[in-house]
Amino acid sequence: MADRRGLARIGFRTAGGLVGVAVAVVAVAGATLLPLPDFAIGAPSQTVTPVPADQQRVCPGPLLELAADAGAATRPSSIGAPSFATDAVGADVRTRALKPDADSASRDEAPLLASVATPQGAKTSPLIAGAQSQNAQTPDLAGLAAAACAEPSADTWLAAGSTALGQTSLILLSNPSAVDATVDLSIYTETGPVSAPGAASILVPAGSQKVVPLAGLAPSAAAPVIRVRTAGGEVVASLQQSYEVGIQPRGAELAGATGLPARQQIVPGVTIGSMAAIQAAQSAEGVGVDYPVVRLAVPGDTDAQVTIGAVGEAGTAVGDSYATTVKAGTVAEVPLQRLKDGSYTVTVNSSVPVVAAVRTSVIGAKTRDFAWFSSAQALQKETLAVIPGDGQAALHLANAGDADRSLSIAPLSGGAPIALKVPAEGGAHVKLPAGSYRITGADDLRGSVSLSGDGQTSSLALAPPGPLAAPITVYPN
Repeated sequence: MADRRGLARIGFRTAGGLVGVAVAVVAVAGATLLPLPDFAIGAPSQTVTPVPADQQRVCPGPLLELAADAGAATRPSSIGAPSFATDAVGADVRTRALKPDADSASRDEAPLLASVATPQGAKTSPLIAGAQSQNAQTPDLAGLAAAACAEPSADTWLAAGSTALGQTSLILLSNPSAVDATVDLSIYTETGPVSAPGAASILVPAGSQKVVPLAGLAPSAAAPVIRVRTAGGEVVASLQQSYEVGIQPRGAELAGATGLPARQQIVPGVTIGSMAAIQAAQSAEGVGVDYPVVRLAVPGDTDAQVTIGAVGEAGTAVGDSYATTVKAGTVAEVPLQRLKDGSYTVTVNSSVPVVAAVRTSVIGAKTRDFAWFSSAQALQKETLAVIPGDGQAALHLANAGDADRSLSIAPLSGGAPIALKVPAEGGAHVKLPAGSYRITGADDLRGSVSLSGDGQTSSLALAPPGPLAAPITVYPN
C-alpha cells in the first residue's frame, strides 16, 4: 500500500509540474504576441508659414570702363546712363538705386532695384519683370548692350567674357539685401580651372555693387566660365564684356546668368546676321572671333560627349547639328559657321551636366557688335516680358515638346492680344515695340528678347518668378 501511495504522490507532483510549465509557456507567449499598451508621447510641433518676401529684380546698371590712368587702372567709371523699364501685374513697382562701385555722375548711373510686395497667403508669385538697354558710342567702347533685371541668387553661372588681347571683362556683383554678402568665384577656362586667391571671400556690402575685373583673376583666358556662390546675402551676378582692336571698338555686351549645369541646355532666339560679311572679314585682324560659337563648360570630373542642334525658327533658315567631346574641368567653343542668317533655337545634349551659352556677331556699315545668348529656364503659364527701348526688338519662344503650342501676347498698355504659334521641337518669334507684355500659355517654353540694328546686337533671356516660401514644421525644445 505504501508503494502505491508513493507512486500516486509522484504522479500528482509530475502532473502539477507539467501544468505549471504549460501555464508559464502560455503566459510568456501571451506577453510576446499580444500588443502592449502604447504610452509613447509625440514630439510637440507647429507648422509655420513664413511671411512672403518681396519679389526683387536687380538691373546691373550702366556700362563701365576702366580708368586709363595706370595708378587707378582697376577703378571703373560709368559711361552715361542706361534706359530702365520695369513693370508688374496687379501690383505697384517700387524702385531705388543701389550704391555703385564705379565712379558715377548721377543716381541714374547706378544699379536699379525693383520690387513688389507679395500678398499674404498668395499661392503664386506676383508677375514682375524689368530690363535695361544702353547704346554706347565712345572712342573706347561702343555697342548695344541689354540685360534683364534678374532675381538674386546664391549660385549663378556666367558663360561669357574673355581676357584675351583687346578684350575687357568685368564681373558685376549687386547685393540688394540688408546684409553683407561674401562671394566666391570658381573660374573655368580652356586650360582647366583657375586657382586665383583673389577670387575667394569677396565682400559685397549690403545695398551696393562690387565690380571685379576678370583679367586680375584669369589673364589671357579666351573662353572663361565663372561660377558665383555667395554666403550671407544673395547677389545678382552679370558680366560686361567689351572688345577693341587697336583703337577701334568692336562691341559691348552685358551677359546675365545662364542655366545651371544640366545634361540638356536650350538657348532660344539665337540671332545670326551678316554671315557673308563675317566670312569675308576673316583675312583681316581678329580672325575667327566674329564667328558664332557655342561655349561649353564641363564642371565635373568626367568628359562630356556633346551633340548640338540648331533649328531655325518659323520663317527663317534651316538648322544644322554638331558633335564634339569636351574634357572634364575645361571650357570649349564649338563654331556654328555652317548656319546662315536667321534666328535659331540651339539645343545642347550632353552625357554629363554642362553649362552653355552662344555668342554671335554682326558687321554693319560703320560699326560692329556682338551678343551673348544664355541658356533659358522653363517658363510658367503666365509670364511677363519687358521689351527695352533700344534697337528693333523680337520676342523669341522655343518649344522642346512634341506638340504645337498657341500663345497669347497681350500688351499691358492696352490693345488686341497677339497670337503666336510655336511648333513642336522648334521656335517662333514676333517683332514687338518697346513695352510690357503678358504672355499666356508659355508653361515649359523658353523665351528671350533680341535687339538688333545696323552693326548692333544684344539679347536677354526671360526668367520665371521665384518660388514662394513653403510652410515649415518647427519642433521646439
